[in-house]
Amino acid sequence: MIPSRREFIQIVAAAGAATLAPWRRAHAYYATPGTPIKGLGWPGIAKYQTALRGVGPGGIPVAASDGISAATGAAHYSLDIAEFGDQLHPVFGPTTLWGFSPSRALGEGPYPKRHLGGIIVARKGAATQLTITNRLPADHPLPVDVSTPMVGGFPEALGRFGGSGHNAVSTHLHGGFVPWPSDGGPMAWFTPNGISGPSFMGAFMKTLNPALLPGQGEYYYPNNQSARMMWYHDHAHDITRLNAYAGIASAYIIRDASEDNLLNLGLPNYVEAGGREIPLVVQDKIFVGPDVAVADPTWAAVTTPKSQTVGSLWYPHLYEKTRWKFTGNVMMPDPSCIPEMFGDTMLVNGTAFPVATLEARRYRFRFLNACQARFLNLQLYVADASRDGITYSAKGVPINAAGPGFLVIGSEGGFLPRPVSVPANQPFNPAMLTNGLPNMLLAPAERADFVVDFSGLAGKSVVLYTDAPAPFPMAAAGTDFYSGATTKPGYGPDTRIMMKFNVVAATSADPPLAISPSALSAGLDPFIVPPGVAVQNGVANLPPGVPVRQLTLNEAFDSLGRLIQLVGPNTLNPAIAGTFGRQYMDSSTENPTRGSTEVWQIANLTGDTHPIHFHLVNVQVVARQPFNVAKYTGTPIYTGPARNPDPTELGWKETVKMHPGEVTTVVMRFDLPTTPFFVPSSPRTGGAEYVWHCHILEHEEHDMMRPMVVI
Repeated sequence: MIPSRREFIQIVAAAGAATLAPWRRAHAYYATPGTPIKGLGWPGIAKYQTALRGVGPGGIPVAASDGISAATGAAHYSLDIAEFGDQLHPVFGPTTLWGFSPSRALGEGPYPKRHLGGIIVARKGAATQLTITNRLPADHPLPVDVSTPMVGGFPEALGRFGGSGHNAVSTHLHGGFVPWPSDGGPMAWFTPNGISGPSFMGAFMKTLNPALLPGQGEYYYPNNQSARMMWYHDHAHDITRLNAYAGIASAYIIRDASEDNLLNLGLPNYVEAGGREIPLVVQDKIFVGPDVAVADPTWAAVTTPKSQTVGSLWYPHLYEKTRWKFTGNVMMPDPSCIPEMFGDTMLVNGTAFPVATLEARRYRFRFLNACQARFLNLQLYVADASRDGITYSAKGVPINAAGPGFLVIGSEGGFLPRPVSVPANQPFNPAMLTNGLPNMLLAPAERADFVVDFSGLAGKSVVLYTDAPAPFPMAAAGTDFYSGATTKPGYGPDTRIMMKFNVVAATSADPPLAISPSALSAGLDPFIVPPGVAVQNGVANLPPGVPVRQLTLNEAFDSLGRLIQLVGPNTLNPAIAGTFGRQYMDSSTENPTRGSTEVWQIANLTGDTHPIHFHLVNVQVVARQPFNVAKYTGTPIYTGPARNPDPTELGWKETVKMHPGEVTTVVMRFDLPTTPFFVPSSPRTGGAEYVWHCHILEHEEHDMMRPMVVI
């Protein structure tokens, strides 16, 4: 068997900073490679110097419909994917970003192109239709690896689009119950000049919009889903990680009558109505400093001048053999893909370390972890008088007073079957993975819908904080930055402090909050199994008569000797010795029948927790159970009892944390959406072509993703 990934990683606590955190060498906090300046940089990224961007006029643009589709009757939206500049912190000039830009936005007059712009708000049962126009330049703002050893239609590897050829896009509605040609799958990419991937259904799209031009894609979303916050982002194969990091992402919110009723029970009103609902999208980034030519000598060779100015996005582009195991005998290319990326600066709603002013009242937060690979363990602390608002013990744990607790009411698939109270001050502990107690641990792509009551805190400030290790759950040195230990107080880098809320006196009182379980779950699809009770006496009771698939999460090496991650069935892969994983372009092995229900039991043979995302379907987490990884030969040998999912996982989900050394059991039904038009089968795979994959983006790209073809 392939050993655990943690056995691959060649880092120890005594190693030098340059080895432990290769990406930091491009950051201004290094005067010369490997020499930390500890936050005395350029002049440094000061905390709390930006205002949290709201949603709508003056903030993050909200897309407005530009009419009704004559072909489908859906509300139509037109959006560009374009390059623009946006100031993310006062010490930067405009940062070059790629992102969505709607042709019309809520509010009067012109509006700026902004990071995360293009938020869409829809109603259940009222379809939307999007025309996406690719207006990207030929040159990517980030280094693009062209060495991934794959074949068959990949934008990066072929480089055949004119210019550098790195501007392919494919728009995926993450969490959407949509027909497969509108899913925005990896092989459905298209470029500005109309070249497209083998799963791009251009002729079909013209039946939805006869005026569609080369360089455009048409997407139809039925919105037959309960109230929830989804997001839409780029998914073009072999370049998703870079396009998402560059900014091609935004939020997509569905409302329904059941959610409307909750407004009468004390839930704050909607953000589009001016209510106290606040979307929070968190990302970790790295920015180029003035010493980049010294700190990263090859940066200029692998980027264009627009990516070399202070405040530009920086992304790691060297495969460090001292950090990750290497089995090849060739020189690593530059740029090269890497196993994972961790930033050192936290962005919330597109700006670094922002601050928001709130009343001492109840607020609803719609939270999205949009990081590349970083998990977040949300906490709230009352700020003290220090520069950061957080003071640490000798062990690096905040000693501040706890902030108000979280009342969690929803996850990716909509509302939970009942509200869950989570304490505000739960520092990360590995026991959180197995003790079954409520927590606010969110993997990349997971969402949380929660209420926080700031009553009684007028005149005080509250810090939104995280301390999840990176990689998760076994930290590596050089990925955790916080004041006093690694940085100057009041400045970044800081991967723990996300933002601060300044609380002022309330202007009016809130009504009582009286959300009952029945009211919260009224609009949900019926569950396949009763949530949270499938495990009895340490045994998972699976629904009778439902077929069970045994699947695996794996690690291996590519043809250049680089560490890769894979998903696959429970049979060994003869093409990659010692692994059960398959590459994305291998023949599909997960081919469920339309309308069928299946149980998937996924054994994690790696050292990482992987957030596994399922296109098309929502799933129920049924159970988790430890097994003997070393003795796995296709059937798990369990080493302990099964346990129920955490209380915050009891609703419908489409991104599920799967911990190392455990089998995670999920159940799902493979319905396909009803549409007012005929949907043809995929010319590439047959059937309805979707995928399932890890949402650590560097894992997904190399090559932890598989087709899921509904037949």
